[in-house]
Amino acid sequence: MKRLSLHHLTALDATPAELAAIAGRLECQHITLFTHVPEQARAMFPCVMPDDVPALSDALASANVSVCNLEVFPLDQDGGLGRFAEGLKTGAALGAPRATVHMYNIESIAVAARRLKAFADVAGDYGITPGLEFNGFSDVKDIATAVAIVREAGCGAVALDVLHLMRNGADIAAVAPNAGLIGYVQVSDGPLELPDEIPAWHEAVKERLLPGDGAFPLAEILRPVAGHAIIEAEIPQSTARKAGADAFERCRKAVDAVRRTLRALD
Repeated sequence: MKRLSLHHLTALDATPAELAAIAGRLECQHITLFTHVPEQARAMFPCVMPDDVPALSDALASANVSVCNLEVFPLDQDGGLGRFAEGLKTGAALGAPRATVHMYNIESIAVAARRLKAFADVAGDYGITPGLEFNGFSDVKDIATAVAIVREAGCGAVALDVLHLMRNGADIAAVAPNAGLIGYVQVSDGPLELPDEIPAWHEAVKERLLPGDGAFPLAEILRPVAGHAIIEAEIPQSTARKAGADAFERCRKAVDAVRRTLRALD
């Protein structure tokens, strides 16, 4: 059985404890939670705080679910890593093994690799490994750049979000030769070309398509990594939410669609 995770972005209206319960009902093994959110985005994402840990730990245990990954740690400068201590400590108390990083203000692969290594050293004190996510909103926009940084740093993994792969070069051929560096894959679907009237940020954070409802070559992307990587449903559905679909129903549809996609690989 493939290890499945449910990302909090799929149902931001659920509390972290509710998300754990939903994941348990859907027989997902993991969830992804936010334990560090930059100040400018805190109104958008529910962040787990240290005082939440005891009750959330109980909820995870009751649901037989563990934490796959922590969001999101922006590396935008050398040093200053103490600002991440609370988020890492909170995640470690929940048993999280990974933390997603985004990178900004990088002049070269060498600078980025040095920064990633510094974060990995700090996160390692909490038993956490970084996953470098590439996306069009950061300075690491494509898979080739992310792979080069991780290889240069000699640590961490690449976090592969299918949406960002398709929207930033669609270099599908780069997945298979670098599959060993990819630790977890966030799955959604979409049109091959995003219509001009839809902002990229809206698609990424508010409205993604269920696997099978779009045109992404999901089988080609997932087949090289599905045997070892954690596969995660990260599928916000704001239209369905506005139409009255509750958090459980939206998550159920997301997880069912991911499972159908994975079954098709076999």
